[in-house]
Formats: sequence, structure tokens, C-alpha cells
Amino acid sequence: MRNEPNKHINKPSVTPERAAFSVKPEAKVLQSPTGNLNTSNLSINQLIQSNQSKQRDANTDLPKKPFHKDDVIRLWKMLAHAQKVKGQDQVYHVMIKRDPVQLDEVTFLFEVDNTIQQTRLESGMNEILGEIRKEIQNYDLNINIEINESNEEDVTFLTGNDRFEKLARKNSNLFDLKNRFNLDIEY
Repeated sequence: MRNEPNKHINKPSVTPERAAFSVKPEAKVLQSPTGNLNTSNLSINQLIQSNQSKQRDANTDLPKKPFHKDDVIRLWKMLAHAQKVKGQDQVYHVMIKRDPVQLDEVTFLFEVDNTIQQTRLESGMNEILGEIRKEIQNYDLNINIEINESNEEDVTFLTGNDRFEKLARKNSNLFDLKNRFNLDIEY
């Protein structure tokens, strides 16, 4: 290669890039408000207020027929069974354990045992409450979910004798039946 004459190699010519600087005009500094604010832009507060007013207007158009407490409880149980059919067994068991208690004309209270039950029920509560409102035709109805602070029902595993004694404390005639028919309560 050394013996060969120098061959001229054509290299592409590249022009060096120039940095393009754009000069922005300086922002005006105002000493006092002029009152010439451009209001063509949307404000978040204005959007929230308009949505709230639309919801209030929509709620005034909905029916508010009177209803009976038993109608709400019947629909509550019916929707609980519908939850079981959908495969929501946990929600079903929470809903059938107690009935909603009426606090005032349109407000009910439903008590659950713990926060797990509360979160499971709250996840499907919009659908349940919507169905009840639609059936009774009163959209002011509200069902609040709270955790029951007093746990009256202590879960204990009872033997045959223990069950008999617990029931006999409620009804003393059971002792008479046991003695009269010479029943054996031992299992």
C-alpha cells in the first residue's frame, strides 16, 4: 500500500451547525393590577362550580315519592341475593346479617362488624343504592355504612350441653321437658 500513489478520498462536506438563539421579549412587570385580565381561559373553580350546579339541577328533577321502611328492607334482601348470584358471596353475607335501620325519612344506617366488611360493601354500594332508589322512586334515599362498636354476639363454639344450658336460660321450660321425657342432652 505504501508503494501506491496517494488516492484522494472524497469526504462529504459538512457545514458546521450554528446554534439558533431565539430572543424572547422580556415580560412586562406591572406595578398594580390593571383589571384587563384575559378571561378566555377556563378556571378549575369555574368548572367545578358549573358541574355542581348541573348536579343540583339534575337532582331536583328526580322523583321523590314517599316510601315505607319495609320496602327498603325487602329490596335490600333481594339485592343481597342478587349479589350472591353474581358471585359476590362476601357482600351477600354482610348484607343478610343485619337489616338497615331507619334514622329519618330518607336516611338509613347499616352496621357492619369490621373495616373489611365495610370496604367490601362500599365497593358495590353505588350499584345497590341506585337500584333501591330506582325501585322506590325516591332519589333522596341514602344508606350510611358504619362499623358496629358493640360486639354483642361473641362467637363461641358450644358443645351440646352448653347449647342446651344457653337455650334453657332463655326458656326455663326446656328443663321441665328434659326431666319429664328423660332426655339425654349429651352428644
